[in-house]
Amino acid sequence: MRARRHIAVILAGVVGVGLIGGCGTPSDPPPGSVSSTPPTVPLISTNDLRPARPDEVHLFGFNDLHGNLQPPSGSTGKLAGYDAGGAAYLATHLTRLKAAYPASVVLAAGDNIGASPLVSGLFHDEPTITFLNNIAVAASAVGNHEFDNGVRELARMQQGGCALDGCSPGAPFSGARFPYLAANVTDAQGNLPPALRPWTLLDIGGHKIGVVGTVTTDTANIVLPEGIRGYRFGDQAAAVNRYVPELKAVGAEAIVALVHDGGSQRPERDTPLDYNGCANITPNVTGLAERFDPAVRAVISGHSHQPYVCTIGGKVVTQAASYGRLISDITLRFGRGGVEVSAVNRVVSRDVPPDDRTNALIDFYAEQARPRAQRVVGATADSLPHDPNPAGTSPLGDVIADSMLSATTGPAAAVAAFMNPGGVRADLKQGPITYGDIFTVQPFGNQVVTLTLTGSQILRLLEQQWTNASKPTVLSTAGLTYAYSDAAPAGSKVIADSVRVAGVPLNPVATYRITTNSFLAAGGDGFAVFTEGADTAAGPTDVDAFETFLRDKPPLQAPPARVEKR
Repeated sequence: MRARRHIAVILAGVVGVGLIGGCGTPSDPPPGSVSSTPPTVPLISTNDLRPARPDEVHLFGFNDLHGNLQPPSGSTGKLAGYDAGGAAYLATHLTRLKAAYPASVVLAAGDNIGASPLVSGLFHDEPTITFLNNIAVAASAVGNHEFDNGVRELARMQQGGCALDGCSPGAPFSGARFPYLAANVTDAQGNLPPALRPWTLLDIGGHKIGVVGTVTTDTANIVLPEGIRGYRFGDQAAAVNRYVPELKAVGAEAIVALVHDGGSQRPERDTPLDYNGCANITPNVTGLAERFDPAVRAVISGHSHQPYVCTIGGKVVTQAASYGRLISDITLRFGRGGVEVSAVNRVVSRDVPPDDRTNALIDFYAEQARPRAQRVVGATADSLPHDPNPAGTSPLGDVIADSMLSATTGPAAAVAAFMNPGGVRADLKQGPITYGDIFTVQPFGNQVVTLTLTGSQILRLLEQQWTNASKPTVLSTAGLTYAYSDAAPAGSKVIADSVRVAGVPLNPVATYRITTNSFLAAGGDGFAVFTEGADTAAGPTDVDAFETFLRDKPPLQAPPARVEKR
């Protein structure tokens, strides 16, 4: 019985499934930071529940738990100034809601797992799936992070069984007792990934509710390409609408879409964000909701980690922030005139008794993880943030690039390294660094991969930073410096004569050994140039490389900037 992770990559004959992806969470505060602002939005939780009516059904939705079984800390553990989140408190609030409204089910909108803290991630997120079974989740959409380790590992999450590197401690893993829904994920023949379904029909309080699940189309760009090879992530509204006739045919009285995609409110300056508001909601939310068939009465969204409750095109659209800090309580009231829908987001406050069964689950895995989590592996002289500086890179991203570069040795050692921002998930505080700290920073289990690129390929790679999304994806570097102009036309952003490798101007016709992580090496985040590399060789996992880099070294200092924005 031991704790471990999946650590191999499918790449040029080297097999594995680790990756570094990321959700769009620009509005989430940095982990570990603490807001001193007193609450200005009233607390709505489960302390004052109105009586149930005989004609109503309740849906309790949440999203983007990301394996946060223990209460999240700092500002990521707050909601509108209130301490919020933690699986044991989430379970208690759901118990209260179910007692008040027996005609009810729990639904999730994806990213239940992936990029998880060590107490879940170290055990392949099996603890989180067990928790979701315990709180009786009835169905979940897949999120992009459900594909972190590919479709085969996702099938294991659904069906159970041991991971490739052995079984986790505790009872044998039996898989999710709820269906994962992926209506818009298909192969060339239109088949869904193994063990997944497009929809399910739930009988709640004598009413039949159809539930369809989809995931953002960006999934194809933000998870390891090898893990999803052969699958496409199609238009979500079209996928949901395609199954509406089937659901009506089996008697669905109302249809709910679990959509792992979302947006955010944009309140006016100096106006507090109301977690039950819909202030100037971003147009992607409006556009998607308006395209759904009128039979879809409620949309439980996710991915952007934001709170809102909106009514758009006759549909109620919710999102419950992230990390189990909110529950969207959606009421479907049935009558002769059809179905009336309303919703309220309820804070998962910590002023209630934590659920004993959930605490026991967490304590067991925390104890299993403790020896590794508490081992000190190094120290920092400065705080190393993961948030980007004005040029788009972060001090911690640069240090991780340094660690990957240092992991290559011998005659074919690399001369430069690249790290993607989505793979750096938390800050490192000043002082001692534990294994748990570096696992939290890099929870994906990638391998370090070294390959050969020409100088001209490196220039094209740098230009791809502006072709992946609406804003540049600036890579942190080691051994390589350059300057760019954001105002320059596409394809000419990088100032070519500024590029230096080991202090020497880049030679377009020379070849260079380059190190990166397996996610980027497989073309992740749209960096296809990496897939053109020759003589690919795999090294240690990224966490192991980072630990080795830290060992027996003076405390880390923030490195000088390597990328200049002009």
